[in-house]
Amino acid sequence: MKKIILLLLTTFIMFSCNRKGYKYEIHGKVYIPTSGLHPMHDAIWYTDTISFDGDTLYYFNSDGSKVTIRPPYTLIDNSK
Repeated sequence: MKKIILLLLTTFIMFSCNRKGYKYEIHGKVYIPTSGLHPMHDAIWYTDTISFDGDTLYYFNSDGSKVTIRPPYTLIDNSK
């Protein structure tokens, strides 16, 4: 679980510093159990491809790792 959280935070930091005009912007929450009384934190993901499994969306990073984002989230289509 800690590896997944570290991966999500690393991805968030990398993409927040290097915006390249990605097709999708996803706003949601990340669960960090070591955060004390407030374990949910805002997060933003940027990607060019997404897939859906019911109401959950996911995409694959360039290294092949899968990023899963569960609701609630806001999906913004920047391709327009």
